[in-house]
Amino acid sequence: MFQTHWHVWLQAFFDAAWMVPLMTFVSTLGYEWAYVLLIVVLSFGVRLRAGLGVMLAVLLMSTATHAIKQSAALPRPSDVDIHVLDKGRPGHALVDDGAAGSFWSLPSGEAIAALRAQPDPDYGFISGHVGVATAAMMALVLCFGIRSRGWRIALLIGWPLLMALSRMYLGRHFLSDVLGGWLVGMALAWLAWQCLPSPAHHNRTRYLLLATLGAGMTAAALTTGLVPADSAGRYLGLLLVFAFLHWRGWPLDPQTPWQRIGRVLAVIALYLVISPALEAVANVLALPDTAVVEMVFNTAGNAAIFIGGIALAGHWPLSARRVHRDAAAG
Repeated sequence: MFQTHWHVWLQAFFDAAWMVPLMTFVSTLGYEWAYVLLIVVLSFGVRLRAGLGVMLAVLLMSTATHAIKQSAALPRPSDVDIHVLDKGRPGHALVDDGAAGSFWSLPSGEAIAALRAQPDPDYGFISGHVGVATAAMMALVLCFGIRSRGWRIALLIGWPLLMALSRMYLGRHFLSDVLGGWLVGMALAWLAWQCLPSPAHHNRTRYLLLATLGAGMTAAALTTGLVPADSAGRYLGLLLVFAFLHWRGWPLDPQTPWQRIGRVLAVIALYLVISPALEAVANVLALPDTAVVEMVFNTAGNAAIFIGGIALAGHWPLSARRVHRDAAAG
């Protein structure tokens, strides 16, 4: 699965000039900004609980991706074979022929060592693009209760498969990378769905699981390089959002197009205000660039933006009513 003949064939067979821009565009839709926008639209424009479920799945997957990449420390196809183009460009390989010799073997020891010796190595296994695409789409299907066969096929198979093809065509991932991302993404989306708090339940077990995951992420971010501090902070911010909803109750989801648009725009406006404000505070205080500081500010920013959006959802014209736990349970 760490062989490169798949990539050489894909790049030779689909060699039209428009293929690299097209596959690059598909990969671009797998970056953070696209999922942030998707989560905001789903949470505040459609259904809050389901949108937060997608957010939870994406956060878990992005954290797991970094941890697995750093632990496995394996190269990308364009690192190990001079015949594999890197995003349409030649000459990136660290060794001439370091791909796996058989389906079940790893890249050569020389190729692995060459990448690990780089000052800032860019590891390949697993594919974060495919993993997050899978986690987000499966969480969307589970949390929104999508039953249409066509939509399920498109979301669970179509989009992850297209993302996998784009990453392989661009020489960024082996077959093993995309399969690993797909499997981990499915598992973590299911975990997110199981842990997602509900307005109609006490959620004690779910909160315990979420808190345990948060403690583990925090410890790993502060003591190892396996979990990025910003990812741990965003997850902790989401836990604060759940705590706020448990305390204040869940707002009704928007009912009219104007409410949907208004809530989404309100959250975007909050982001445009809160993000630079926190950055300005950090600059004024001359805070050191440490994992603790990064975690605290990401926690505060994520919580402030989402809690602010939820609070605004309780005011006219966005909405004026809330669903409290007791009422929802009844």
